[in-house]
Amino acid sequence: MLSETPPFLEKRQNSCPNVHVFGARETTTPQGFGSAGTVVNMIVAANAGATKEEIVYPAAGGNSYSSSVRAGVLAVTNQVSAFVTKCPQTQIVLVGYSQGAQIMDDAMCGGGDSSEQISNTTAPISAVVSAQVKAMIWMGDPRHTPGAPYNIGSSTAAGFAPRPSGQICTAFASIIQSYCDAADPFCSNGNDAAVHQGYGREYGSQALTFVNTKLTGAGNSSLATSSTAPSSSTLAQAVISPGTRSAGTLEWSTSYLLTICVILSIAI
Repeated sequence: MLSETPPFLEKRQNSCPNVHVFGARETTTPQGFGSAGTVVNMIVAANAGATKEEIVYPAAGGNSYSSSVRAGVLAVTNQVSAFVTKCPQTQIVLVGYSQGAQIMDDAMCGGGDSSEQISNTTAPISAVVSAQVKAMIWMGDPRHTPGAPYNIGSSTAAGFAPRPSGQICTAFASIIQSYCDAADPFCSNGNDAAVHQGYGREYGSQALTFVNTKLTGAGNSSLATSSTAPSSSTLAQAVISPGTRSAGTLEWSTSYLLTICVILSIAI
């Protein structure tokens, strides 16, 4: 009888998912996904084998807001870059909420952020790394800029830290959806903080649909299992079950076993 799938092979097959989702929380929310978690969890649930990771940064407010944004931009850059280096074929999705959207916006799109004392206009995330980012969802982004082609919602006003007039994230416009409604006091000029907290509920399904149109094999559970080796019992049955196989079947099974050995040697 064949043994269980070798640990080294299982580790290699399972170490890099087809989809990995980064989530960044809003201001003053404890470390975790915060309100970004609604959409993060929807994407993970819809894509078998997908994994998720929270951006680790202060998410501070008040006088510490600017330094928090700068730390957050660095965290997004470092965490996404590290993951893509480890798993260069994995499709990356970025989901940011409020300040979390701002740090993803700055890290991917560059252009500087004078409101937060970021003068370097070059995008911190390299082109090689950003090529693996397949979709971005920004909710309540303070950098909301009227007229951007990726804007979704009723707002036609700028957020409290908008990009300069005419400056948008052109390079990634086709993979972004940025949600902002007019009553939001942070991404727009409204006065209803409850609106700012409601984007996951209001637009979550729309965001999920958009993300899945950008992913290869989105929602396809077979992707999660196609790279998994057959179980030992399946292999044993396919190769030979003494006393139940004919000579012709035995010849076929031997050939099949040799093929499996070749595949395993290549994978190793």
